[in-house]
Amino acid sequence: MEVAILTRTRRNNVLALLIAGLLAVSCSCLAQNDAAFTGYGEVPVKTPDSLLRKIHLATGIKAKILAVQPLLAFHAAHGTTDSVILYAQRLIDSLNQSDLPAADKRSYQVSLYLTLANAYSEEGLYDEALRFYLQGAGIADALGNKSAVNENKLGIANVYAARNEHDKAIAAYMELLNTSRDEQLIQLVYERLGIIFLERKDLVQAKDYTRKALLYFQQQHQEKKELQAKLTLGIIAEFSHQDEEAYSIYNEVTNKAQQHQFFDLYINAGQRTGDLLTDRKDYDNAKVLLSLVYANALEWNDLEAQLKVLNSLRNLHAAMGDYQNAYALMTQYLGISREVLNRQNKREVNELEIKYQTAQKEKEILNKENQLSHQKTLKYSLLIGFLVILLPIIGLLYMYYQKLQAQSKLNTTMEEMNRQKIAALLKDKELELLKASFSGQEKERKRIAAELHDSIGGNLAAIKLQLCNQTGVNRPEALIRQVEDTYHQVRDLSHDLVPYKFGNTGFTELISGYIRQFEAPGSAIITFHAFPAEEVDRIGTSLKVEIYKIIQELITNAQKHSQASKVEIQLTRLDGMLKLLFEDNGQGFSVETVQFGIGFQNIRERLRLFDGVFSIDSFPSKGTVIDIEIPLNAEWYEA
Repeated sequence: MEVAILTRTRRNNVLALLIAGLLAVSCSCLAQNDAAFTGYGEVPVKTPDSLLRKIHLATGIKAKILAVQPLLAFHAAHGTTDSVILYAQRLIDSLNQSDLPAADKRSYQVSLYLTLANAYSEEGLYDEALRFYLQGAGIADALGNKSAVNENKLGIANVYAARNEHDKAIAAYMELLNTSRDEQLIQLVYERLGIIFLERKDLVQAKDYTRKALLYFQQQHQEKKELQAKLTLGIIAEFSHQDEEAYSIYNEVTNKAQQHQFFDLYINAGQRTGDLLTDRKDYDNAKVLLSLVYANALEWNDLEAQLKVLNSLRNLHAAMGDYQNAYALMTQYLGISREVLNRQNKREVNELEIKYQTAQKEKEILNKENQLSHQKTLKYSLLIGFLVILLPIIGLLYMYYQKLQAQSKLNTTMEEMNRQKIAALLKDKELELLKASFSGQEKERKRIAAELHDSIGGNLAAIKLQLCNQTGVNRPEALIRQVEDTYHQVRDLSHDLVPYKFGNTGFTELISGYIRQFEAPGSAIITFHAFPAEEVDRIGTSLKVEIYKIIQELITNAQKHSQASKVEIQLTRLDGMLKLLFEDNGQGFSVETVQFGIGFQNIRERLRLFDGVFSIDSFPSKGTVIDIEIPLNAEWYEA
């Protein structure tokens, strides 16, 4: 039995064509590098026969569990998480069907659930990972296995970090640092904190935590963890514009990961190298390298790696000016994102998370009650001899103390509520001012148009009527035509009148200028791309006005409701269509249950004028993607 037993039917045709073409050019394109990235046709890991023989000879569920443990460790070390998931799930099914006592089953479940959760986390299936971490933590807590509880808590914190819930993740990591005495676990926390601060662009703290972890992993000769820490330092060097150092680290990680057969690290290092080549404008080598990385990610069914490489390939094609392929890759990226969501049992995980958090809170309350009870006992034992004399005084002091405490808490609560109200009012006021500004511009435009149509247009119509009533040879036909032409020009101008900025500023620059208004500390980072910008600038004026208002509405909603840290806007003119893609990493919502407000209704009305359509893809804690498509009919828009 080998890793090849995993289902590959749906990918074989794609990989056969992709790998054959890529391997034909990889030698020539990467010949100048010290070490070339290798594209494998299948997972280059064969399960050792000795491990399989032990499993085959094992009789009884306990013997089988002991025999499978080395096999799970083998595949976990090499990054072949599909195999870990396969063998672990089979073992859990066998364990649940066995006649072992319940206590023995729970003991084995703790280890198996942790292994399975780690594998799901490596594959990017964070909801499934969280499900087994929570189950494992509950069982370990019931068994009094503190070490297993902490390992599952570390996994839960890792999931929070992967889902960009950084505040929750940091709080969980700090709790582990304060309560755990396990040096290995502490260093794993340092490694994860380094990654979080790297994502927050706090490179100083990221480097400090990562170096601490790296030193420990080197001392303990933990090759894979050492390479993971070095890869993080390489990314830090890249963000610090130390490209040569980053390139050297990536090559070292790639070579050693291939040597030790750590194929998950092998993919990550290859993808980072491809991004670095793209930044250097070495597009040919970047294209070959990233395509090989994607082929491996497909073959190993690593959805997390596929998403990262697709994003790198999209940026590469956009940098090359190949906007058609860039848009196609973005569509493929969204498809895989949906596949990840569909593979996770969200309802069950949410219920388990709520139960876990409730149990934690109940335990904290019980501990506090025990502490208060103990303190009261001590006080009573010390003061029992003086109660007869000091009871009235003690009662007064105690009541005064309680009153001071209550007043202090009330003052603190009121101050916090006032700060929150002021912040909310300021934010609402800023949004109202922006809306009022644009509303005023629209009213002024309508007023001028009405003046042109009713006053000047009316006068011209009257002049034309008087001239037309004249008869005979002196009738000024040429003058009548000029007046009529002028009248039509004034009427057309009143109908098509738009704000001054749409006729005197490039459309893409106009949008970029609007987005720059939101550049402030603590605000979401908004990026805008137009593919190709010169083609987008040539769309009709009336459509420009509506697209501009739609982007305003989407940004306003994101700022007010999503709590996003990143927003990406992509406007593409391709194959006779104008495509607007709006994506944020905010808290998201359930599409099936949400009540859409007037903003989304206005967007629908604007799109209906141009036969446009839009779709929304969102889920709680997963962010939101809005896809808009408008046909560019020749009679409506500029060439």
